[in-house]
Amino acid sequence: MVMRCVLKHHVCLCVLSTAVLAGLTLITAQTKVYAQSQNCNGIANSRATGVPGDPSGDSPKGKIECDGSRVGGKGGNGDRNGQLGGERTIDMKDEPSKPAVKVYNRADITITSGKLTITDKGKSNTGPAIQVDKQGKLTLAGNVDIKDVKKGIVADGKGSSVTVLKGSIGVRAGGGYVIGVKDGGEATLIKGVKVNGGGNNTGIEVGGTGGTVTLMGTNFTRVRNGIVFMGDKGKANVSGGAGGATISLVNGGTGVIMQGKGGANATVINMTITGSGGVGAEMMGDGALMLNTVTIEGVGVGARVSNGKLTVMGGGIQGNTMGVEVSEKGVLKVMGEATIVGTTMGLRVAGGSATMMGGSIGGGGSGGSYGVIVNTSGTVELSGGVEVSRFETGVSMTKWDV
Repeated sequence: MVMRCVLKHHVCLCVLSTAVLAGLTLITAQTKVYAQSQNCNGIANSRATGVPGDPSGDSPKGKIECDGSRVGGKGGNGDRNGQLGGERTIDMKDEPSKPAVKVYNRADITITSGKLTITDKGKSNTGPAIQVDKQGKLTLAGNVDIKDVKKGIVADGKGSSVTVLKGSIGVRAGGGYVIGVKDGGEATLIKGVKVNGGGNNTGIEVGGTGGTVTLMGTNFTRVRNGIVFMGDKGKANVSGGAGGATISLVNGGTGVIMQGKGGANATVINMTITGSGGVGAEMMGDGALMLNTVTIEGVGVGARVSNGKLTVMGGGIQGNTMGVEVSEKGVLKVMGEATIVGTTMGLRVAGGSATMMGGSIGGGGSGGSYGVIVNTSGTVELSGGVEVSRFETGVSMTKWDV
């Protein structure tokens, strides 16, 4: 190829060979493809730079970014087996706009031996400690210690997933969620993983078109809001796995919140939610929520349904003042021999509708005032031998449609 150039009053010809041009093209292409990958070569050690293809491996203190690409057999997808190892400590204050670990573009990464510690000593980073999207997959098989971060882990998009086998995840006070999924993302925590919500944060947040969280017996502690469902369509599932899981709320906290609109459809299965005051399940949006084999206890109001549809299948809802309250446009359906317990009132309907097939409504402590009370407006249907006991008045109706 011949290029003509003008230097002041002189004209020169520049001849570039095909080989040189090919080399320049390759360098440019590599720069574009691999610019984002960092510390995703294999083993972390102090001699390594962490740049894609570094034969020495990864920096033990730099952030991890795996984009699924490779340089010389290494780079954006771990070692040849897709694994990363060695002790790593990442302080998110060094790059406040980026996650400590990011896996995307179909990269499939397993962080194995060694301990992965993620902190934010500057408390300035507002993003998640770990972010997986664009069909990336991340398995944390080694010991993980995430603490004092704004948000914990997010899996964004269908085909994107995070699995945590052991360790602990904690967010700082005034932070966000511990686990987040959206638009089909999946997150799994194996039994033994410790989760700390920092006192005033959300344990699990599901947004967009939904997603799946499987806890496999994991326990969440010190969360203000246990599970929050958002978005306006799609399906969301949060499961405690075969062993069941427990979410422990701070004083005045809420166990499950449905904020989703229209087509939002969520299920919580095999879970125990414990609190002190507050609400066990709150229906705020007009989406649909099913509690399947869920136990709610210790809260002030077991469930409050002012909008949307709440279905309770088995399990039990216990409130220290009221079991379940239905009002405005709320719809409640209880079946599967579920139990409702309220110290003052079992089921109060002040609008909307409530249907209960089988199961029982009982008074807590030394007994309550009203088992079922309908006032202002509302529709109530009890069938299948619903047992109402331990109340001064079993059923009280001042204005109703039965």
